[in-house]
Amino acid sequence: MERSNTSKQKYIILGILFLTWIVNYLDKLSMNVAIIPIAEEFSLNETQAGLIISVFFMSYAVMQLVGGYLSDKYGARRMILISVLLWSIFTILTGFAWSFVSLIAIRLLFGIGEGSFPAASSLAIADNFPKSERGRAKSTLTAATTIGSMISTIVAAALIISIGWRNLFFIFGVLGFLLTIVLYFLLKPNTQYREEAKSIKVKVPLKKLLKMPMLWQLMLMYFGVSIVNWGLTSWMPTYMVKAKNLDMVSMGALAIIPALAALIAVVLTGWLIDKFAVGKEKYLIMFGAFIAGISLFFMTNASSITMIVTFQALTLAGCLFATTTILTLPLKYFSHDVIGTATGFMYFGGQIAGAISPSIMGYIISLFNGSYSAAFLFLMVMVIIPILTATTLRTKTSITTNPTA
Repeated sequence: MERSNTSKQKYIILGILFLTWIVNYLDKLSMNVAIIPIAEEFSLNETQAGLIISVFFMSYAVMQLVGGYLSDKYGARRMILISVLLWSIFTILTGFAWSFVSLIAIRLLFGIGEGSFPAASSLAIADNFPKSERGRAKSTLTAATTIGSMISTIVAAALIISIGWRNLFFIFGVLGFLLTIVLYFLLKPNTQYREEAKSIKVKVPLKKLLKMPMLWQLMLMYFGVSIVNWGLTSWMPTYMVKAKNLDMVSMGALAIIPALAALIAVVLTGWLIDKFAVGKEKYLIMFGAFIAGISLFFMTNASSITMIVTFQALTLAGCLFATTTILTLPLKYFSHDVIGTATGFMYFGGQIAGAISPSIMGYIISLFNGSYSAAFLFLMVMVIIPILTATTLRTKTSITTNPTA
């Protein structure tokens, strides 16, 4: 009976974390749509509008490192509750913004508030699932981010048109407060696997963690894949509308297809990681990155909308194939005491990519007089980073005998 209760609890926790990730992405990505009426209301130029979006990623990236450490120190439940509460407060404050400077300050604090959640949610998975199930559990949360990305633009646009951008942030903020209450009652502490880990190994000091090659390999691979992810997320809508002459409604409808392909890739990867790829995860990373690079090439040279969307879908599927594998590795090969910290380092690399990729692509597009080919070539080159880094990855050594494996 006790085992049954534990099994039920872990799936309840997975479900509430799944919902929290969706809300997280609604809050995070809604600004990409809201910035249009915000820029009009405050008479912002493109540089100012871009800074409002980018400043979030700057503080968000830095907080990944701190949040991961704090999650290891104070536990996943506490940091998740604090993070959701803080980002909900700053979401509501966004609706009260009165100037460009106030938006910059609020978005900066918003990034700090959200920064602890990714690492803390990964640690919650490690607290509640055995290693043999963590690939599927983590892929479920990665699927939530894909769903959040898929619906955020549609939901944000509909709410802004019907009730205005300020009320959009008020509603999302209240939703976050309600979610905090649900998390408080359902996200019960379960340190079964943490205690088992402590019984067979000593705590890994931070200095020793920083000497582990895998930590830096994961961060570098996630950086490379995220360059492609955030580059496409930022510029494909503009590319489809301006370069391919689609209207906004058609562009939004077609964007669902690549998102669905990415979702399928996430679910499939989680199953493969747990069932067939133990100790061979690097081949999944290399395969996914290779598919992304080849698909990017064909997408760039495609002549029809149908082929562009098809190869965009394959590109995102390849990226998510690699991303899901990368995000799962700390849960399988690092000491339980440093999973949060290691994951924070990894997410730091991804958010740095999010801060620089859209800007670099924008500069390249301007440099080549509005041509997107060179910008997509930049993404193809970035795919080489996870492929080459994965060739050096070693995961076969058991963590119970060698934590640095």
